[in-house]
Amino acid sequence: MAGPWPCPGSRLHTTRILQICERKYGSSCWKSCAPPWQPLDPMASLRSFIFIDRLQPQTLCYLGSWIRGTLPRSGMAAQVIEVAPGLDIEALTDVALKDAEVQAGILVVERQFGYLEFHGHSTASVKSAADSVLAALGRQAGDSMRPKVLASRIVTRIDPQHAFLINRNRLGSMALAGETLFVLEMEPAAYAILATNEAEKAAEIKIVDFRMIGATGRVYLAGTEANIGAAAVAAHQALEA
Repeated sequence: MAGPWPCPGSRLHTTRILQICERKYGSSCWKSCAPPWQPLDPMASLRSFIFIDRLQPQTLCYLGSWIRGTLPRSGMAAQVIEVAPGLDIEALTDVALKDAEVQAGILVVERQFGYLEFHGHSTASVKSAADSVLAALGRQAGDSMRPKVLASRIVTRIDPQHAFLINRNRLGSMALAGETLFVLEMEPAAYAILATNEAEKAAEIKIVDFRMIGATGRVYLAGTEANIGAAAVAAHQALEA
């Protein structure tokens, strides 16, 4: 029998289903939400599972330049999830949004991977929705892929031509001639937002660009040599943690 909303998968714990369902539809929900449920792919992989305690102002403004969902506010907690196959993110979005008072900013089904970002005024709500997604996948947070740094470079006193070429493709602040540039590439791609957010916490830098969707993630930061050095350390520490 079809329920009032599609149950996400047979691997979602029964108690968690009832908790979510009863909050939305009352104690009789289980009568119309009985198995068989539509199962998620048993081979689905959790590529990234990233909790951000406080979105920083520049990171937030950069997101606002391209996201199509609800715009978060500075200081909000956020959760970013990346899965494969990509289409599984649709069922997981359903779980997250029905579990707690959170808002979705990013929902992207890319060629291979799916991405979801949601945020909320309450950290507890964000964590509750994130826990429900893990339950739906039958995974734990530690099952996500460990980020791998593919490239990391600091370029001092960038040339005017170099700055011009970088700025032709950027979505954030402009890199200026003579500034120091930090570039970072990693996989999975979603970790780019974590590296950027933590770098912004650590030092006074400019976010030139960061790309968190695709085969790899990329970060471009600019500023003084001292500040970029501190930001680079913070970015690497965030990925190692």
